[in-house]
Amino acid sequence: MIDKLDSLDTGEEVLEGKAAWKYAEDILQLVSRTFALNIQVLRGKLHRSILLAYLYLRIADTVEDDPDMKASEKEVVLGLFADIFRTPELKDNAVAAFENALPESWRKSEHPYMNLCLHSHVVVPLLRELPEMYAAPVRAVTVEMCGGMAKFALRQEAALSAGWFTLEKVSDLDEYCYYVAGIVGKLLTNLFAADTCFISDARKAEMQKFDVSFGLALQVTNIVKDCVEDSGRRVCFIPEEICRRHGFEHSSDLFKDGVDSQKCGAVLSELVEKAWRHLDDAIAYTKLIPNIKMRTRLFCLWPLFMAAENLHLIGNGVSVFTSEKKVKITRDTVKRIVKETSMHFYSDKWIDKAYGKLRMKN
Repeated sequence: MIDKLDSLDTGEEVLEGKAAWKYAEDILQLVSRTFALNIQVLRGKLHRSILLAYLYLRIADTVEDDPDMKASEKEVVLGLFADIFRTPELKDNAVAAFENALPESWRKSEHPYMNLCLHSHVVVPLLRELPEMYAAPVRAVTVEMCGGMAKFALRQEAALSAGWFTLEKVSDLDEYCYYVAGIVGKLLTNLFAADTCFISDARKAEMQKFDVSFGLALQVTNIVKDCVEDSGRRVCFIPEEICRRHGFEHSSDLFKDGVDSQKCGAVLSELVEKAWRHLDDAIAYTKLIPNIKMRTRLFCLWPLFMAAENLHLIGNGVSVFTSEKKVKITRDTVKRIVKETSMHFYSDKWIDKAYGKLRMKN
């Protein structure tokens, strides 16, 4: 990891112009597990605006995820980061105030997430180079996400003080997923429309009916896939009301030794079906993108088909609790998705058929 960070060649120098964009492209490879792939398929202003948006949201997420900062501190730091984006000027003193508020320990860290946060002064000014129709949606989504993350950081700290973080209702899950992923769908609609004259106002309005589901589909799938891993840090995003429907007093009971895996699977299957419903909307959303926009369609199709393949693999949810290894698709499956969608991206009929095969119940 040290070598990878050294290769970025940042040091204390303030990077500008091509060097700053190179830093942004290089750090993306280190901070993204999935989205680096589909961001790379884009070109021009759309590529740059989504690249920057991803980096800004990764910065906010890094603050929200820090295990050592108190929630009240996170609220302040996230507020300082949001303040940067409240005006088009993206003032340098606001960026400096945010960086100065970051934990001192981060300055000694070798982790790329911290490296990115401490180079906000490199990636934030790049947004000034983009036309306002691209920059404004990026600013708006960053401010909104910071507010939502601060809210849930406070809630999570209060819950963890009692030993376990969970959500009470499905509506709480929807709110959480909206702030960390759903608003990204809103961002994409605005950027896609800015990038082509082929998305009319009427088509954009139709896309807006489904765009929040685009982010929710991916987020709920990740919650399903990662729930056992999350439980290791005393966190569970499976709502208590679902657990009680299946005879569990508390979501933590799902992860105790000797628990009936079929009952656990029945709980998780409700979230699996919820993820599928959001994926249905997300596929409909993608088909509203004019099929001459190959790269834009592929940007959407790749993560959606990866999510669908994961859900198909998970099935009724039992395997998540019984498998010795995390249930997830292989690299070969990812390569196949990229190849097949690259050949058939233009065909709504092919998309429906390929997705429908995965959507069928096991």
